[in-house]
Amino acid sequence: MFPWWIVFAAALALALVALGVWVYRRYFRTDSGREDRYTPERILTPEQVVMLDYLRDTFPQQVVLPNMPLRDLLSVRRSSDHQRAKERLRQHRVDFVVCGEDGRPMFAFDVEQYHLSDAKAKAHQAKMKNRILKTAGVRFLFLKNGIHRMPSPTEFRQQLNLAALPQPKIKDEKAPESVRQQLESKFSEFDQLYPATGFRDSEVMDMTGLMELEGDETERAARQRPPLSRARAH
Repeated sequence: MFPWWIVFAAALALALVALGVWVYRRYFRTDSGREDRYTPERILTPEQVVMLDYLRDTFPQQVVLPNMPLRDLLSVRRSSDHQRAKERLRQHRVDFVVCGEDGRPMFAFDVEQYHLSDAKAKAHQAKMKNRILKTAGVRFLFLKNGIHRMPSPTEFRQQLNLAALPQPKIKDEKAPESVRQQLESKFSEFDQLYPATGFRDSEVMDMTGLMELEGDETERAARQRPPLSRARAH
């Protein structure tokens, strides 16, 4: 009679060995990673690469970064609800950001998009993004969707110099709040309870706005310039 128990015992032993190998590989073995292989993913589209080169020509001595979330650009300076303000930063990002000499952002850009499936939601998102960046002294602008529609880098930089916003003063955490800062905090609380419906404060500047700003600045300088006859008299 064939001893079937030997076959059963051998099969059981093999099963236990296989189980032991699996447990070792699953829980105890440290994978060296030598057999891992990776595939490069696209970080920028070809259009973004071209626009990045254009912005670097516009700001040759400054750092230009693409695809930046607002949480990496800004921190909450003051808010009645600190956690909710931080959450707003996580909800937004910009296509490009230009940093000043101190490494802080000065300008933020999004590229114009057409044929959006939800244009109303996109417009509201841009409005909120602009409002956040404006409180940090970062000018938010829309770029044309192609450098052939943009001015030369030199002309664009001249326009941007007129559009730059004043940077907020960094508050010393140990110093008590001034009366003005306390009032600003109250206004911030009011704005959160009753969102502003005005358009001018939250309007995102585009190329048309830049050209109008440049014209206003030229006109202002002309008004301040003394008349020619008076200048000669002096």
